[in-house]
Amino acid sequence: MSDTLTKYLPDHAVKPVFELIVAHGVHLKIVNERATRHGDYRKGLSGKHEITVNGSLNKYRFLITLIHEIAHLVAFEKFGRNIKPHGNEWKYVFQQLM
Repeated sequence: MSDTLTKYLPDHAVKPVFELIVAHGVHLKIVNERATRHGDYRKGLSGKHEITVNGSLNKYRFLITLIHEIAHLVAFEKFGRNIKPHGNEWKYVFQQLM
């Protein structure tokens, strides 16, 4: 998968992002462009973490979007599902991941 990520991420980000994906058991899907969103995080019915990111994004927007979605996953795991999607808990986690 890290070979695939090199197409979508800046070179210096491939290894740390790959490690985040593995550490959190993320199923990453790179999808066709969607007009309404750059990425999405869901916990699937099977309990697996699923993140989709538009493959048409430039490498830096792809990186920020992927970290944004991983921050949702980590915040929900750490603080529970009752937090606001972009509330203080999410902002804290996003800042730590960046």
